[in-house]
Amino acid sequence: MKSKQDFFYIYCALGFLLLVGCAAPQHFWPQKDIVGTDEGIIHGEKMVLIASRSSEYKIGLVAELQKQLASAQISHKTIGVKQLDKVDSMEYTAVVVINTCLAWGLDNDVSHFLDRQKTTANIILLTTSGDGLWLPDKRGRDFDAICGASIKANISDVAQYLMERIRKRL
Repeated sequence: MKSKQDFFYIYCALGFLLLVGCAAPQHFWPQKDIVGTDEGIIHGEKMVLIASRSSEYKIGLVAELQKQLASAQISHKTIGVKQLDKVDSMEYTAVVVINTCLAWGLDNDVSHFLDRQKTTANIILLTTSGDGLWLPDKRGRDFDAICGASIKANISDVAQYLMERIRKRL
């Protein structure tokens, strides 16, 4: 018969394997980035940076957000999340990051980006998850955290909400 200590070690090992197994996809099969564009740049104007991963939902959301920014004549540029390693958020009026909750945590590239910034007040972070309810731990930072599910019918509403958040920073 197994002792309580043996069961404890077995449960710990299973818990560890579960955590490692959930985090593995982020390291071995990273998400693809959206194709960047600088078509919305109006030189000499305040600039909004949009960084996003690629999925059908995110591509549609970025397109709608670009359309709304263009109609409001707000200068904007789009990049992939991987390119955030070269970005200083202070160079932009607002930075919108659209990413996915992975293994109950932030995308590693997004987490590293947030950690490098002197201030995060101009950052708007939209994280999609299965149920749309996951929010990151801000750890005392002041970025705007928004959560949502990847529901195509909501793209226009989510883009409008992001526009409201952007306008507060202009």
